[in-house]
Amino acid sequence: MAKIKVSALPAVTSSLQISSEDLFIVNDGNKTKSVTAEMLSTKIGSGYSNTGAFKGKPLDNSYVWEAGEGIRYTASDSENGVWKVFSLDEDVHNAVDQPYWSTPDVSGLPNVGLFNGYALPIGVDTLFDYSSSFDTKYPTINDFAANPASAGSQTSFQYFQGSDGRIDLSGLQYGDQIRVRFAFNAIPQIANTTLEPALWYSNRNAEDKETFSFPLTTSPVFFGQGTPGQTILNRVELSAWVISNEDVNALALPAIKSNNPITIQPLDILITVIR
Repeated sequence: MAKIKVSALPAVTSSLQISSEDLFIVNDGNKTKSVTAEMLSTKIGSGYSNTGAFKGKPLDNSYVWEAGEGIRYTASDSENGVWKVFSLDEDVHNAVDQPYWSTPDVSGLPNVGLFNGYALPIGVDTLFDYSSSFDTKYPTINDFAANPASAGSQTSFQYFQGSDGRIDLSGLQYGDQIRVRFAFNAIPQIANTTLEPALWYSNRNAEDKETFSFPLTTSPVFFGQGTPGQTILNRVELSAWVISNEDVNALALPAIKSNNPITIQPLDILITVIR
């Protein structure tokens, strides 16, 4: 095999599709060795993806929330401490997740988010599932929960019922961390409202049965005097680690809980994978 200078090798371009089978040549300061893209990506290869594909965005207004409209968190929700999850929608995804720039040209890449997967880590095809239906997959709690007698399973089943789509962690690797920036408008109805944003997160085993469910919260947001009726933009950061097969298979969606009725206009989520 002829010797080739590294400088003579073809350059990697933005349109090059790298697969997990590709080999790379690296030098750790002592030795030069080959390494697979998959192994290399466990050390480097952080990336991100964004979507605005929240279910409920109005078709008749070009998927832009109208003043005062949104997802209602009711007095009953507040009294019962409900975590309300926000679904994703494939039709909204196809309408709003369209790159608006010309350079770099990502038009030929798969439409898996606003950036068409351009900034995803090596080996990750998407971070969003827009089409799955919780009720179709889990008609009853016995279909969902590994231990349906547990109170946690009953509660998590209630919160996910009726939801569509999910944050897709199936392409991630053990040791990854995700940071989720959830952007939404909040319209308080009552002064002195405390809002708790979270990822509602359910681990699932190899049989797709839920084992543990819990909210991954961040700092609460307080709306004081003068805020009722106002539309207030929030951009909160949530996080989760991916350390087991049950994390890779987890169900996750952004959610909120509030001590008072409130209207939420979910805008978009930006997910960053950190390795």
